[in-house]
Amino acid sequence: MKVQRMAVIKLHVILACLFIPMATLYFVSGALYTFDIKGKIDKQVYDLPLAEPFTPDLERLSELARTALEQRNQALPRGESTIRNKDGSYEYRWGDLRRLVVIHQTANPLQVELVYRQRNPLAQIMRVHRAEAGLLPQLFSFSMAVSLLTILASGIFLAVGLPKLRRTAWISLAAGFVILLPVFM
Repeated sequence: MKVQRMAVIKLHVILACLFIPMATLYFVSGALYTFDIKGKIDKQVYDLPLAEPFTPDLERLSELARTALEQRNQALPRGESTIRNKDGSYEYRWGDLRRLVVIHQTANPLQVELVYRQRNPLAQIMRVHRAEAGLLPQLFSFSMAVSLLTILASGIFLAVGLPKLRRTAWISLAAGFVILLPVFM
């Protein structure tokens, strides 16, 4: 089966145009992250009394979080809430890209600590960059990675197929591998 050059060019163009916005987000946020520019997170901590000793009950902790935030006029996160067993104690988490609520056990069984984090837009972008923004951005990121490899491979395929670019393509490809070697030595 012979590969149709125009089909490869078309795939190359479609993937490049589809993923350039997300790739730009990753490249820019990665560069900012390299220089330790991560955005701001407004963090507030509240100690909340409990009527009965702490238990890892999702429904009860969700209601406690909702009530505490509404009393303090804090915006509620969207997203799902979960309870995790962390270091021998339980942690309630409820959040989205912009906000995160965490409830920790304390030494006092009749008290918990609620941590409320609100991220600015740059901090939200960094969560997307680090694949901490939920399933949809993770799937899109994985798709983008596969597509970028396809774009690069199809670019090499097209360049090697043109006599005027063949030598330059092979030299550049070899140089890329040689430049990468010292990273692992």
